[in-house]
Amino acid sequence: MTAPAAHDQNSPLESALLDVHATLADLLIAADEQYAAVVARDHQRLESVTRQQERLSARLARAEARRLDLLAGTPLIEAVSALPAPAAARADAVRHSIVDSVRELKQRQARTAGLLEQSIDLAAQTLTFLHRLLTAQPAAYGARGFAPNRQSVLVDGRA
Repeated sequence: MTAPAAHDQNSPLESALLDVHATLADLLIAADEQYAAVVARDHQRLESVTRQQERLSARLARAEARRLDLLAGTPLIEAVSALPAPAAARADAVRHSIVDSVRELKQRQARTAGLLEQSIDLAAQTLTFLHRLLTAQPAAYGARGFAPNRQSVLVDGRA
């Protein structure tokens, strides 16, 4: 994925697309940092990256809102094709790059989610094992070898 070059004579739509693209690039970096934090089991770093991702998500929402406002209901492809040829070519390149970035971001998030699910499953298995160890009754041996534990039931004579 190559970042489109910024130009001094960008149309407002092209500028909005570049803002979206730049934010997605930052989200991709944050996704890698999140994965590394999960692998390292670094909870502080994971919380920090999560806060950063929340800020970036808000920034992306603002950039998307600006883009949608500029489009005013016109489909993006039509709006890009209505630009002068050089601007249209640049905007279309940014549009394609955004598509690639979104696809890549989804893949990275899925990879991290899978790792988190594995960690949760392992933790649940560990807790189950520890619970069994802590709640198991000691084995009892009788004259005939191993005997299962029996609960003593006292019966009241009035029953």
